[in-house]
Amino acid sequence: MDKTQAKFLLSSFRPDGADAHLPEFANALKLAAENRELGEWLAHERATDAAFAKALNDVSIPEGLRDEILAVLAYDGNSEAEDTDLDGLFTGGMASIAPPEGLRDHILAAMEMEQAAAAQENSKVTEIKVWRWLSVAAIAAAVAVGAMVTMNQPSPSKADQGILVNDDILRTSPNIDRLSVQPVAVHSAVQQMAVKLKSPDQIKLNTDLDCARAAMQFLDTKHHPVPSQLPVGLAEAKLVGARDMYLDSGQPISLLCFEKEGMGMVHLIVVDSASLSDADELSSMKSISLKSCYGCDLTQFNIAHWREGKKTYMILTKAKKKDMVNLF
Repeated sequence: MDKTQAKFLLSSFRPDGADAHLPEFANALKLAAENRELGEWLAHERATDAAFAKALNDVSIPEGLRDEILAVLAYDGNSEAEDTDLDGLFTGGMASIAPPEGLRDHILAAMEMEQAAAAQENSKVTEIKVWRWLSVAAIAAAVAVGAMVTMNQPSPSKADQGILVNDDILRTSPNIDRLSVQPVAVHSAVQQMAVKLKSPDQIKLNTDLDCARAAMQFLDTKHHPVPSQLPVGLAEAKLVGARDMYLDSGQPISLLCFEKEGMGMVHLIVVDSASLSDADELSSMKSISLKSCYGCDLTQFNIAHWREGKKTYMILTKAKKKDMVNLF
């Protein structure tokens, strides 16, 4: 056994020492004790594993988790449309999978070990070899699935990469042909806006508007989508400002920002349903409930969306989900 093979095995050595009795690990540990470089590497690996385990133990249970679990358990199965939020989150999460660092080296090392084992007579496959190969196969499968999902998704936009897009440039860019703009998925539009709103100071709102009606008139002059009906909870909320904007692929959207007592900032986004590829699957505003609201771990926004007529609406806020529901 050489250092490469030993590293390959020891990288899966459990911190509690439960694998020490296995012959492969025993040989690898012996080599680590004899080789200073390998021994220092193993010490660093175990320290990293211990730190990671401690970090997991320090993770607190998210606030509201109990209510969300109960809401899921109470789901009566009457509407399949409510599952689209979970599907969108899963698709978006899988699309973001990147090959783990060092995966190529692990696979090559495994191939070398297999070739070496095949050359030996009466070689035996032990439980740890089988387990390790299954682990590598699982990682490779996850990467492959992520790649397939990514190929079926729109090309990563600047917003998906955490880069705030200058909407003034988008509005006048000669590279965007409004007549050839292709519809995007609802969850893609939501994620783009969530990333933009994560840095609200970068968005130049029109703050000269004194009420929602004035904001609607302003958006209408810009030939942008105008909300036909506001959620009841926003009707009396203070308007902070409004803005005509575009998604990265050119779809016009309208942004209205409200200050709601007890909730803080509430962002209402309006887009023509024809600009979205799956708007037909959305439910109406009256169907919004706790189980149809979901959170974005990246931007820390809680999100709800619905469709009324030819318009699709999205609300993004950092208030609690149970407070979001009270808006409707």
